[in-house]
Amino acid sequence: MDNQKHYSAVILGGGIAGISTALELARLGHDVALVEKTPFFGGRAAHFCCKATDACQKCGACLVDERLKALFQEPRITLLSAAELTEVSRDDGPFRLHLKQQPQVISPERCVNCGLCLEECPAAEQGAIVTTTITQNHPRYAVNPAACLYFKDGSCQVCAQICPPTARAIDLSRTQQTLEVTADAVIVATGYRPSDPQARPHYGYGRLPHLITGIELEEMLRNRGLKGADGKPRKIAFIQCVGSRDQQHPYCSQVCCAYTLRLARLLKHRIPDAEVATFYMDLQNVGRDAAQFQAAAAREIKLCRALPGDLRVNPDGDLSLRYLEEDSGRPVDAAFDLVVLAVGITPGGDNPALADLLQVKLTPEGFFQAADPRHRSQTSQPGLFLAGTAEGPRDIAGCIAQATAAARQVSQYVKRP
Repeated sequence: MDNQKHYSAVILGGGIAGISTALELARLGHDVALVEKTPFFGGRAAHFCCKATDACQKCGACLVDERLKALFQEPRITLLSAAELTEVSRDDGPFRLHLKQQPQVISPERCVNCGLCLEECPAAEQGAIVTTTITQNHPRYAVNPAACLYFKDGSCQVCAQICPPTARAIDLSRTQQTLEVTADAVIVATGYRPSDPQARPHYGYGRLPHLITGIELEEMLRNRGLKGADGKPRKIAFIQCVGSRDQQHPYCSQVCCAYTLRLARLLKHRIPDAEVATFYMDLQNVGRDAAQFQAAAAREIKLCRALPGDLRVNPDGDLSLRYLEEDSGRPVDAAFDLVVLAVGITPGGDNPALADLLQVKLTPEGFFQAADPRHRSQTSQPGLFLAGTAEGPRDIAGCIAQATAAARQVSQYVKRP
């Protein structure tokens, strides 16, 4: 083994729940390791945009940025990026974990984030060089050995050759590492997978123009702004419950109503002459002042209690959306130049394999199963805890609150006599 070290806890997952758990445990005086299978920390929530209009909408996006900054400054937290759990064993005492870590080809000490490696890489479109817009990460570029031509057959070294002489940050000779660590506790904070919008084929995602998901809209607003086919969109529709509350996913994802209303209000704020509508089954509570928030939203956007049957393209390129009007029951056709699908939360794709490794059960829906509904951070296995959406749907604030509670339970566990 290349490395052996003991930690109070190892946290699996470098998203907002994993970060919050790690920071709280460090604050309580524990040395912890935070394991993230991608090269970058922050998870999905780090790509969400601030939704403030004239006032804060309490979306929680700024909380992610704050915790990311704190994460990279905390000496008690060991960061293990591009690492995955491959084996777990235990003999009454600590967990023994084997981790596979991809080679860190780009040196964080030497990289200046110039981006030349990505610009010149001949296999960039195949994902040989990956990057992130989450600026707290350094470096913001990483080599993906699975797509890199050098790691396939040794035929290319363009990235190393193009790297500025003053940096020389790229070393293709670095190899994969196998790490062995021990920990008194393990926290599963591996997050979720967005619902697949193509599972609702009648909406035409991937086929129709001007049709995006809420997550794609978040990234547009955060990174490059929003433009329609002819400048800014003027007629915008949101469709709720895409991948939630259906036969395959009968549960409510709990976040879609909140982010839809906040995004709709943000677009109305930025494009005052736009017509914005949201189509829904039921509106879930949005924070502590839910009634007040929904009343304000109703003054700014059109709330339609109906889910559209299908979408089609009009001759002018707009999307026509058909639905049944709630009061009259009549079919109505409405045209929009941007339609946003509010995709829900589904279990992570690695959950079954990880559950087998950790010897923990999954819920019928596929999330990690808590031992008791009143203590949703605890599992049936002593020393194994859950945080965030790995256990079930919740928003950013909910992830942070549960992760903080989980960290305190972990602290009590590792300090036990």
